[in-house]
Amino acid sequence: MNSNRYDRLSRYLHWASAAVIIWASLSGFYLATLEPGSVLRDWLSFFNVSLTTAFTPLFVIRVIHAVRTSKPASLNVPRWQQRVAHIVHAMLYALTSIVLTSGILMMDHSINVFGLISLPNPVTDAGLNHYFYLMHRHSCAALFLLVMVHVAAV
Repeated sequence: MNSNRYDRLSRYLHWASAAVIIWASLSGFYLATLEPGSVLRDWLSFFNVSLTTAFTPLFVIRVIHAVRTSKPASLNVPRWQQRVAHIVHAMLYALTSIVLTSGILMMDHSINVFGLISLPNPVTDAGLNHYFYLMHRHSCAALFLLVMVHVAAV
């Protein structure tokens, strides 16, 4: 591995994560503006749930790989910036974990993944579903803001 670059798997997992997170964020914010019951809203909701549910195991692999893989050497970057980058990346992982987990736990019905499999909803208490729904909305907003900070820093 070139010591100045992340390995191929890390780069693939990064860009796959970026694509899913950006798509889900933008389409999720758009969903909030659509009328309930509209065809576009129903399709976007189905697609987002399917995509993010399918993405969850890939994200787990990303976290495990990130923990087990050495980071490339930083060139001409002050130590304080390296520390800030490390903290921001840890926050991105944590928020993504919260978003994915709360997204699953907020579901008040089974989770249909692209029509291929159906997973039972793990929480059947309406009050808890609502709690996880609120957690999901707030953590999505925080994740989107942190992603924007990350992009601006690059």
